[in-house]
Amino acid sequence: MENRDPLLTSHYAEKANHFLHGMRLLADDFTAYKTSIGLLAIHSAISLNDAILAGVTGARSKSEDHSAAARELERICDELKIEKLHGIHHLSSLLGQKSHIAYGDERVADSDVQSAISRAERFANWAYTHFKEVLGVRRS
Repeated sequence: MENRDPLLTSHYAEKANHFLHGMRLLADDFTAYKTSIGLLAIHSAISLNDAILAGVTGARSKSEDHSAAARELERICDELKIEKLHGIHHLSSLLGQKSHIAYGDERVADSDVQSAISRAERFANWAYTHFKEVLGVRRS
C-alpha cells in the first residue's frame, strides 16, 4: 500500500506518539492527572486515525465530527479487505468518551480513564498492525 502523503502521515503519527507517551508518563500519577490522561488517550487515537487517513487517502478528515473520521476508517478497511475491525470499535469508544471527559458536568470515574488508556493502546496496536506500510515503524 503506497502512502499518498508521507509528510502529513508522519506529522500526525508523531502527534499521536507524543499524546500516547504523555498519557503513559502522566499515568504514573493517575490521581493528579486523571482527566489529562483521558484526553491524551483520546487525542492519540484521533491523531493516529488522521495519520492513517492521510497515508491512505492523501488527506485527513476535515470534519469537526470525529465519528465521521471513524466511519471513513471503516470504509477504508472495507476497501482494503481488513476484516478485523476491533480497532475501529476502540476508536469509536474513545470518541464517545471525549465530551464526557473534556466537558462533562459529572466527575470522571477512574474506570472511564482506565478504559480510555486501554483502548488507546489497543487502537495503536491495531493501527500499526494493519497499516504498518503506511505508518512505518511504531516509535513508542
